[in-house]
Parts: sequence; structure tokens; C-alpha cells
Amino acid sequence: MKRTTLPAVAAASLLTLLAACGGGGGAAGTSQPGQPQVDGTFTMNLGSDPGSVNPYKSTGGFNRQVYAFAYDTLVGRGADGKPVPQLATSWEVKGDSVTYKLGGTATCDDGQKLKPSDIEADFNYIKDPKTLSPWVALSVPVSYTVSSDDTAGTFTITSKTPFGSLLQGAGAVPILCPAGLKDPASIEHASAGTGPFKITNYVSGDHYEFERRDGYTWGPAGASTATPGVPKKVTIAFVANESTMANQLVSGQINAAQITGPDRARLDKTPGVQRFDVPVIVGEINFNEAAGRLFNDEQLRQAAASAVNRDDLAPVSTANQGTLATNLIAEAPVACPGDETTGALPTFDVAKASSVLDAAGWTKAADGTRSKAGKPLKVKIIYQTGAPQTASAVELLGQQLKAAGIGTDLVGLTNAAFLESLYTTADFDIFYSAINVEFPYMATTFFGGATPADGGRNSGDIRNPAFEKLSAQAAQAPAEEACPLWTKAHQELFKRADVIPVSNGDRPFYTAKATLQTVGLFAVPTSIRLTQ
Repeated sequence: MKRTTLPAVAAASLLTLLAACGGGGGAAGTSQPGQPQVDGTFTMNLGSDPGSVNPYKSTGGFNRQVYAFAYDTLVGRGADGKPVPQLATSWEVKGDSVTYKLGGTATCDDGQKLKPSDIEADFNYIKDPKTLSPWVALSVPVSYTVSSDDTAGTFTITSKTPFGSLLQGAGAVPILCPAGLKDPASIEHASAGTGPFKITNYVSGDHYEFERRDGYTWGPAGASTATPGVPKKVTIAFVANESTMANQLVSGQINAAQITGPDRARLDKTPGVQRFDVPVIVGEINFNEAAGRLFNDEQLRQAAASAVNRDDLAPVSTANQGTLATNLIAEAPVACPGDETTGALPTFDVAKASSVLDAAGWTKAADGTRSKAGKPLKVKIIYQTGAPQTASAVELLGQQLKAAGIGTDLVGLTNAAFLESLYTTADFDIFYSAINVEFPYMATTFFGGATPADGGRNSGDIRNPAFEKLSAQAAQAPAEEACPLWTKAHQELFKRADVIPVSNGDRPFYTAKATLQTVGLFAVPTSIRLTQ
């Protein structure tokens, strides 16, 4: 396949536009509601401080939203799920290699021109065992070599094994400029990218500040920061309470926030506040199967899965705004749509769960708790704080497990602490948090392969041979032919109770005095426009 021209669909216009709200603003006698606000400040709330925003250290959702303002990628993703130009204006796929043609105009935020050889250095850096980045397992999960030609303006990546999504995978890796690659410690809370904004300030636990890069003209499909309404400054504030976010939207203190709980009801009725729904997996139960953890025992996982009533859990987990999950992936457009869970997930049956536990030697006491050899059956469930419906769902999950005699310790954590538990300490038995990815091949890193200790994202230490075999076959197949294999692979996870999808829903972006567009789960920085 060869792309030599820009598509008609702009890379930034990836999903439906959020309409601008009305309202005043600007100088008296000159402002008109809905008209662009020149050189203003755009403020968006996130639920938690993501910690490091070095793009090669984390693929977490909050982290990605923050560093998307400062870093570009080679290609973007269109509304139909297909790749669209970004730093690369065209590309050519030949066998197991992809050659990207750069536009030649992109500069780093320190003024240095980005060269293909800089991108080559990035891709060598992220796969180096000494600096192994989670982006390798997430986006380029194959052995590869890279080369570049600064004169021709090309960068080439070649997979040592077939990988049908190499174009999209390599194209999604954030591109780091030489200054950041030379001194990674310098970009923990700063930036060294080619993106439309540059980080200028960080206050731990409070906010990030960005400043617009004037002269930026190489955004998706030629997006430019010279367009009227592009903010001069951006503030991303960390606010854990959704009611506080909603109050700030209504009062005009902020321009955007993602709100998933009960406050949506009043925001939907508030004049001047607009909403755009981003489809996601909302509720998901993931087990820690590492040696020495309780759920290393498949019998215990099967018992826990049988104790879970998804029909009751789904509405609670979505504040009555969602549906029962039927697929491992919900992000629109769903790469491989269809019902994957029916007939594959263990059915809700408390009696069966109790019978399995009895057979496994977990004795039930008069108070309903179970133990074996003097050790109580009590599991640690971690979840991210911020959304009240999440806490309610975890409480209900604890009650459902208790009905079968499984005790629980429910621990709410900030985003940074949650990620530390997943990828550093591994101190959990269940984590309740959905894994949302753009493509099925990205899910393989979370449900198989290397653990965080070895540079991977398989925090549950899942070892499912059938899933890994089918995933490998699907990854090698052309993207348009892989879906039946991906579906079978996901069903193998469900059969073994490695993961339990609970609910689908929306993670709405609400805006006030601003418009924006989204791709997948994230706001597209080059699409933001402030209005009067």
C-alpha cells in the first residue's frame, strides 16, 4: 500500500465535533457569542495527577492526554479507524516494512529541526533493554530494525516477524526530540517534542501549564496553531471530585472535563454546556495470577467469576448510563465488533462458586468467611478514586464475592498510586479498572507476555497459552482479516476467567466556551478552539 496524498478527512476531525456554547466574553461591544476568542487560556480538568509525563515511561490514559499536547506521532487515526497523516505525510508498506515520508517542516520546542535520524534514535531507544519503554509491548510488539535517510526525509521500520498492524503500531509511538532523549530526567514534568504546545510549568498534585508554539503548521492534515481560537495557554488541572468539575464548568472557571457520574444529569440540562460521548469499557475485573497470589489458582478465579452478577454490577458501575459489556474492546470504531462474551464467560451461579470453593478446601465458617490451613480467604481489590459510581461498583463487587465466602479489602487509590500498584509493587489480587485500547493487538500486552518487571504491561502475570497462540496468529494476519482470530483469542481469556468485562458506557467530554474534537479516548490538542 502506498499513500502519497493527504486524505479528505482531516486527522484532527476524527470524531464528532463538540459544538461551542453561547455566552459572552471579550471586550464590551466587540464580542459575539460563539466567535473565536483570540489568545485565551483553555483549562481542562483531569481526575488525578498522572505523575511522569515522559512519553516513553507510561501509556496510562491520563499520562497520554497530558503529553498529547506536547508530542506528535507519525500517523493519526481517522474516524473509520484507518491511519491518516501526521508527522508523516505519506507512507509505503512493502512486506514486513513501512517507510514513512516526513513533511520536513517539523521543529522541536527548542527550535531544532526534527530529522528522520532522530526518529530512528527514538525507536532504538525504546527497544533497548536498558531503557525498554512500554510503547514497545503496547504498539510495536515484535522484534524490529530501523533506518533513516535525512536527505530523502524517510524513516523505515522493518519487522523481523510478520505484523499486520506495523503501520498503525509504529505510527502511534510519540516522537521525542533529541534533547529529551539525551536527558530523560529533564522531561519528567517538562517536554521535548514537536507538538503544538510546550510545557512551561508543573505544580505537583495541582496542574500543568502549556504555552502555544507559534509557527506550528505540521499538525494532523496541516493543522496550525495560527487558526483563530487556538488558545495561547493551556492549563490541565487535577481535580478528583466530579461535582467540583461540574460546578466549575457551569460557573465558567474551566472549559472542559470528562465526567462519568451522576453530575451528567444536570450538565446535560445546562445551557452553554455541550457533551460528546466517548465509548469505553467502564467496568472490568482483572486478576493477579502471579505465583504466590490467591488467583494464581484457576479454581479460585472460576469461583470468583461465578460469584459476580454482571447484570447487577453493570448499571451501578455506569451510574445507570451504560450497558452490559459483550466485547473486550469498546473504543469507537470497534476494530472487531460483535458479542464475544456470551457462552465464554462463566455464568453467575453463587451455588456453583461455593461448591468450587468447598472442593478446593476453603472451609466456610458460621459467619460466612472461608479459610484453608488457617489462612483466611481475603482478596485485595484496588481501584481508582474520583468517580462515585466506581466506588459503588467495587463495594457491590465485594458484597457479591462475600456471598460466596470470599472476603475483600477494598482500596481506593489516586491514578499515580494505582499505576504504581500495577506496575511496580504488584500488591493486589484484583484491580477494577477498564483497559481501553485502540486495536486488539494492543490488548495482548496486558493479558500476556512480559510482566512490568521485564518491561511489559502484563500486570496480572497471565499465562494463557491458547490466548497467546491465537493472538500471535491474529497479529501476523493482515489487519482486515484478523478479527475472527482476535475474537477466539479473547474468548480464551474469558473461559479461563483471566478477565471479566462488566460494562460499556461513555466517558463524556463536556465543554464550555470551547470546542474540541476527539480521537478514541482523548481530546485532540490541535482541534481546541476557544469561543467568546
